[in-house]
Amino acid sequence: MSDRLRPSSFLATKGLFPEQTYRALQKWDLAASVEENVRVLRTTNTVGGPTLGWLKDFGKIILRRFSVDGPPAALVELAQQGCDLLVWKPLLLWHCAEADTLLRAFLADWLFEQRQRGVVRVTREAVEEFLRLHLAALDQEPWSDSNIEQSSSGLLRTAAVFGLLTDDRTKCYTGYHLPEPSFMYLAHLLMHRYASSGRTVADPGWRLFMMTPAEVEGELLRLHQMHRLQFHRAGTIVELQLPCSSEREFARRMLA
Repeated sequence: MSDRLRPSSFLATKGLFPEQTYRALQKWDLAASVEENVRVLRTTNTVGGPTLGWLKDFGKIILRRFSVDGPPAALVELAQQGCDLLVWKPLLLWHCAEADTLLRAFLADWLFEQRQRGVVRVTREAVEEFLRLHLAALDQEPWSDSNIEQSSSGLLRTAAVFGLLTDDRTKCYTGYHLPEPSFMYLAHLLMHRYASSGRTVADPGWRLFMMTPAEVEGELLRLHQMHRLQFHRAGTIVELQLPCSSEREFARRMLA
């Protein structure tokens, strides 16, 4: 496994910092490198970091999450055009989870499956067990008990920050509903990627937001009835037609 895909206790513990990342991308220069953008961020502190140590860590998080190609242009443009943070946050989670294999496994696999089984409360001890089993399945060197505890707490905190779990000492599922513009953005992204209605509906990434394929279809049908898109099912055949050719085009139209 490459270092980029290897589970990171640092990222699991720290989380995503959506509000600060939103402010960072508002000042992002798409023509400059990630390293140069982080240098400017640490120099100017446009995110309102409380200490130099915090800024150093936050810069490291940005470097780790966006080091290969930089943040997606559409995500940057949405932040710079003042997209509603409640709409923007799920898109950040999606893009980060595509590169953060541990975050994706925790949310889209384990947490989703716990909900499907009828679990109501999610404990840190249960997350610690998931984490140990996940690392063992990857044949990776075990983490220390301290790393396991801190990473498990961080993963739970991330789920709460994004509204998937309650922000209480006892974490429970919230019945999260993905905002319509966020859903539309992700539908455009998947259709642009796959050019397949069936694969768009069935993509496991929807489980990041606790959505089953049936729930994805239900949302597409609702949006069809509101004339936001065209969606039809005939037996096993589904047909989805969207107003834009890509998520970037949709993002630009959304903010026009």
